[in-house]
Amino acid sequence: MRVKEGRAGATWLFGLFALAFAVSLIFHQLWWEGFEVLSVHFLVVLAALWSILRPTSVARFLAMLAAKVLSVALDMPEVGSHTLLVLVSGACVLAYVAWTSLPTRRLPDPGALFERIAPFLRVQLLVVYAAAALAKMNSGFFDPDISCAVSLSTRIAWFDPSLLAGSWRVAPAIWGTVLVELALVVLLAVPRTRVLGLAVGGAFHAVLALAGNVPFSALALALYVVFLPADTAGRLRAVAAVRPALGRWARRAQRAAGSRAAFPVAVGCWLVAAVVFSLEPAAGRVLISNGTRILLVALMLGAAVVLALGLARGRPWNHPPGSLRLGHAVFAVGIGLLVANSLSPYLGLKTESSFTMFSNLHTEAGYWNHAFIPEAVRIFEPQDRLVRVTDSNDPALERRTRDGARMVRFELERYLRLHPGTRATYVTTGATGGTVRTTGSHLAAPWAVALLDRVAKFRDVRLPQRGWC
Repeated sequence: MRVKEGRAGATWLFGLFALAFAVSLIFHQLWWEGFEVLSVHFLVVLAALWSILRPTSVARFLAMLAAKVLSVALDMPEVGSHTLLVLVSGACVLAYVAWTSLPTRRLPDPGALFERIAPFLRVQLLVVYAAAALAKMNSGFFDPDISCAVSLSTRIAWFDPSLLAGSWRVAPAIWGTVLVELALVVLLAVPRTRVLGLAVGGAFHAVLALAGNVPFSALALALYVVFLPADTAGRLRAVAAVRPALGRWARRAQRAAGSRAAFPVAVGCWLVAAVVFSLEPAAGRVLISNGTRILLVALMLGAAVVLALGLARGRPWNHPPGSLRLGHAVFAVGIGLLVANSLSPYLGLKTESSFTMFSNLHTEAGYWNHAFIPEAVRIFEPQDRLVRVTDSNDPALERRTRDGARMVRFELERYLRLHPGTRATYVTTGATGGTVRTTGSHLAAPWAVALLDRVAKFRDVRLPQRGWC
């Protein structure tokens, strides 16, 4: 009986995770591209809507993952840190299901799948928090004049920035960010403190959402599901038993989602919104920006209240043993890739999408600012070659370094490869401090370079006083 109850609870958690993950994909799409239709991203929206209507369906969940992995792969390397996280985790889950389903030719049931992927999802989020906290240990992040924490804190009250214009917020924003990220690594890793970690992390991501980091906060909300106690479903059923209105609401929502009209109605609403927002794009952009912040925070608060009611019933909380133990080699490979991605700025491999998370980190030659990781660990050389474009037949390229910023030469060469016919005159600053004026033009890239163009990206190096967030 306990085994059946445990599997039923895992199935419920799988459905909750799939639902929250689908919502996060829609929030990501709205925040960055709005109600887009004519692109592969619309395929992700369709898959997400389809999964929302039956979140315990493994087939729908995998279809949603596949659509997202495809869209991110096509967008590479122009992706955010959390998007790259979804690419790696989604590819690993799909590979695991494909590998384990070959002998039986059957998909795993949702409860069994959740139990196998949950440890991997837990560890990957811990890696992200640890990498973000490590990256913030630099002189720029603790400089009140340029710290990203300070600039982001003013955006929390985006409707009236003057409310948070005082200097009183500077120290709490800087130190609070670092301490929370470090604390979350410990609180979420230790089973006994996970519920506290969920509370701290939920508040943290609600603040980040208000500050404008809606996509990552929505994804974090989904990943927090895998840290919930295994008996969460039973606890919530006990709450519903004493609060009939909550149970009736849940049943009505389930009936509506299961109707044949639900999917076409949902897609129709998206298409109508796409038409309406295209008529007033500026007003639509403002509405989406404000609406997604408010809606996500409202969802967080509602989920927090419901879960608090459930988690308060009965003790101790039931966390499965070995909750951070990776159960398959493909998950170990995935964690290895995420760790390598986190270390890539220090090694000189790339600086974009590396889980540095608004950290002011600089690891380029002549700009290294980390507090205790020495510059000697940078063993790859792309970041040693910085250039300033002085003239180009492409105005966009010329503007990139007009304010004194520098480009990594690899990025300039990539730009030239991707824009045939573009020419640029640039100044190269070498390790000895000398400069060389030369010209560049489009060249055909060998396959190895073409592969690097898809996986490695370096952000421009701005003047220290200008910061970067």
